[in-house]
Amino acid sequence: MSEKAKTQENSTFKEYIYPVVILTVIALVTTLLLAITNNVTTGVIAAKALAEANATRQELLPDADSFTQATLSGSFTSSDGKANVTEYWTADNGSGAVATVVTSSFGGDLTMMVGISSDGSISGVSVTSSSDTPGVGSKDADPDYLAQYKGLTALKSENVKGGDVQYISGASVSGQAIHDGVYAALQAFAAMGGGQ
Repeated sequence: MSEKAKTQENSTFKEYIYPVVILTVIALVTTLLLAITNNVTTGVIAAKALAEANATRQELLPDADSFTQATLSGSFTSSDGKANVTEYWTADNGSGAVATVVTSSFGGDLTMMVGISSDGSISGVSVTSSSDTPGVGSKDADPDYLAQYKGLTALKSENVKGGDVQYISGASVSGQAIHDGVYAALQAFAAMGGGQ
């Protein structure tokens, strides 16, 4: 091989192959570091989410000492199918239960928790995640609005406009989503044997 051919081959390697090798090595190292970071943080994130959820459950059912997740004995939804109970936690001391409900609202899925005392009355409602319009639909997630459900043992109507609560004009889609969620939680409570 001539000197010119060797120089041309060396130039081709430096110009085309070497950068590809370097980029491949960088991509592999970056992927490895991201995988390690994900592996380390996944447990921490899950533990934090569980602690936050338990704190909300405790707020909704203050008489509870601790909670155990129960296996749902069926599917509990609103009659329009827009609200679905996804988790059901019972208080270990029998003081009631807290249902987690995902319901369809104006901005997409709305996640909420409904606390129900052992006597069947609602002890509290909390919206834990929502994409509803700030200042309009989000008003339905305010603690003052949600406090209207406290003490109810049943809903007169599945429609938010049916007289159980004072709905917020202009935000009735969000209000209906929350109402559906409360309805589904009460269904689950009745079917699951209360807080036992």
